[in-house]
Amino acid sequence: AFLLPPQFLNARTTNVFVMRRNATYFFSLDQPTDADAPLQTVVISPQNLTRHLQPYRLDQTVAFSGTPRDAQNELSLGNVAIDEDTKAVTVEFDPPVAPGQLVTIGLRPRRNPRLDGIYVFRVTAIPEGEQPRPHIAGHGRLYFSDIERDRIYR
Repeated sequence: AFLLPPQFLNARTTNVFVMRRNATYFFSLDQPTDADAPLQTVVISPQNLTRHLQPYRLDQTVAFSGTPRDAQNELSLGNVAIDEDTKAVTVEFDPPVAPGQLVTIGLRPRRNPRLDGIYVFRVTAIPEGEQPRPHIAGHGRLYFSDIERDRIYR
């Protein structure tokens, strides 16, 4: 288990409109410098409106140190998988990420959700080890807008 676990910082998307293509959903975590274990795996689990989420292009998943606006070193990924029932995406780092790095993961959906609203994602960090204990780092929110509906109500 982490004694000093990574903390979720934020979630953001490159496109906020429903059904749009070419968006990336970024999830950033800060791993303390004095953390006791490297970061092996991150699980990003939608908590609501899961039936409206579109499939991800798992082969286009990216990870890097830094923020989306200040991307630094690309991080190597191992297995990236999705649980088809829960829509949770599991991202493994290969090698695990050493303490002291701000880590960002970018997921690429085929397109944004069909329904506007606030989508909540639980971000869980898992340390390296034989029997690791997951740590819920936080919850991220992505807001998607229906531009056509917004025009009608203005």
